[in-house]
Amino acid sequence: MKKVVLVLDSVVGKVFLDSVLEKYFSNNLYIVIVKDSAMIPEKFPSSFSFHHFDPTSEYHLTQVFDEHRSLDLSDVFVIMEDRDQARAVFAITRKICKEARIVTLSSVSDESLQRDDHAIFLDDAKIIAGQFISRLPNVPIIPRGFGLGQGEIMEVGVPFGSVFAYRHIGSIQQKNYKIVGIYRNNAFLLSTFSLVIQPQDVVLVAGDPKTLRNIYKQIKSDIGQFPSPFGRDIYVYVDMLAQDSSAILRDITQAIYFHSLIRSTKLFVIVLNPADFATIYEIKELCKQDSSIALKFDYSNASFIDRLEKDRTRKIGLIIVGTELFAKRSHRKALYRTATPVLKTAALCLTDCKQCLVITNEEMNAGENISSVIFDIAIQTKTDIQVYDFEPDGVHQDAIIKDYEALGRSFGKKVLITKTTSKNPIFYLQDLTEPVLHFLPFEECIAKTRLFALFSTKAERLSLLLHKHPQMLIPIGSH
Repeated sequence: MKKVVLVLDSVVGKVFLDSVLEKYFSNNLYIVIVKDSAMIPEKFPSSFSFHHFDPTSEYHLTQVFDEHRSLDLSDVFVIMEDRDQARAVFAITRKICKEARIVTLSSVSDESLQRDDHAIFLDDAKIIAGQFISRLPNVPIIPRGFGLGQGEIMEVGVPFGSVFAYRHIGSIQQKNYKIVGIYRNNAFLLSTFSLVIQPQDVVLVAGDPKTLRNIYKQIKSDIGQFPSPFGRDIYVYVDMLAQDSSAILRDITQAIYFHSLIRSTKLFVIVLNPADFATIYEIKELCKQDSSIALKFDYSNASFIDRLEKDRTRKIGLIIVGTELFAKRSHRKALYRTATPVLKTAALCLTDCKQCLVITNEEMNAGENISSVIFDIAIQTKTDIQVYDFEPDGVHQDAIIKDYEALGRSFGKKVLITKTTSKNPIFYLQDLTEPVLHFLPFEECIAKTRLFALFSTKAERLSLLLHKHPQMLIPIGSH
């Protein structure tokens, strides 16, 4: 996890902060220093910390940097209206952090600062002029000023551990976007089917802006970082009015177990409508074993939906609920709106799962795949992966299967491929005696009524009728 420091004032700094809060990348920790307390929002994700003081104070700046010394300081952004104050902050920061990259405006620079190899000075006049030039007719455009300026083209660096590293471009599904080429060793390589993406390459991609934002997250997310890039924390919800004591303790126990396996920062246990003192005592006993578990009893009579709406501003990485809460359609719709992975507990215990199961479908071939998330979780939980391809007509989803096989080879993960024309996956799951973690794309159809699910041909809708195996629902796009 990298640390990014933002030293901000002025209108530009406020606009920049608002953009970062809206589109931040969860693998980073943001330390924000402001002169005006009015710039601090009422609600912000747990990956942000705010400090209010005059940043030209070397004493206070040093204290903030020392407080986060254990993390890797990546970048410092200095956006201040007063040029002399910005230059003072630059000098103090460079004294404290000799190797950090400092990004600021060109007006701060002088001859001595220009020799700083770890500094970037942005010319605000050129940036504004570039936006106008990009809209002139019959003028060649560069990627940063392309088209509508909404992100139709993007350059993305490939880090070590990325799910895109060491893969042939032809083995990557590309729907609503294309990998145009790769920048490597100061040369541009045009995309070919057999070209292998290497760590530290810069990938040039073009396509639908919403899709590219999701692709950016996929490329930048190191394997073994889940629940990033969705968020850093897990929230488990239990309700004493809707669940009995055994179901509540089941959900909390499995949430604690999953939290111990993956790289989540904190586990928040939210108890709605607490009333049973014996169960409350047992919950407290379960949660006191780990300092990274935060136990919250909600006595406000808030509904599950209201509480979820309140918490979702914290950028949740994973939501865990039991079958009892997930059964209500209004709850499923609220969960779908969060665009957050959801783990639904089941009769068979998550702690006994030795295998992850994904059932292929045509939508996965035509749109976004969830393979990168499945591999991330499987690697962290040390479970195998089974891809179940049921096609009565014998026309199997070979593109999806090749994607899983390529990822399996890249990460040394065992992948079992099952192709069948006869055994319906729903019956297959019902017959399994050993528990599996069943992965599903969180499609809109899951949020619909269960009444007609029995008559659906989609495995996702039919899965609403299953309560035997734990299920992990992965959002596949922006809602």
